[in-house]
Parts: sequence; structure tokens; C-alpha cells
Amino acid sequence: MNHDPQPSARVAQALQIHRSISACHAHLAQNDGVHALTATLMLPCYRAEFERLMLAMSAAERNELMPLLPLGEVQQSLNLPRA
Repeated sequence: MNHDPQPSARVAQALQIHRSISACHAHLAQNDGVHALTATLMLPCYRAEFERLMLAMSAAERNELMPLLPLGEVQQSLNLPRA
């Protein structure tokens, strides 16, 4: 059985976008000036792109992605109020 440890292209892209969403949340929590302002502007874009990718993913890709994300963070990425 050849198990590919590398995530598929869409899963890898979703992980990168999720990291950006997490970074935005960190900057907002720290209220660190210009970085918080940038995070406020970029967060809706990252959320929309993450949601678009989730909708485009097959069930197999979603199953591949879910264990790679911290518990509950997909819901956080999709369900928080949009700025």
C-alpha cells in the first residue's frame, strides 16, 4: 500500500489559508497596531477563500484535511462573523 504523506494540492492550499486565518486571529488578539489593521482587512478574504476551497473539495479531500486541523478550527474559520 502506497500511502502518500503529502497532502493534495487543495488540502495544502487550505492548510496555508488556515494558517493565515490563525495568524490574523493572533494579531487581532494582541491588538498590535498595523498588523491588527491588516488582519482586519484580510480576514474576510481568507475566510471566503477557505470556504470556497472547502466547497470545491471532494469528500476524500475533506477527510484528508480535517485531521490536520486543530479540533474545532474549521468551524472557527467558517462561522465567525465576517468583518
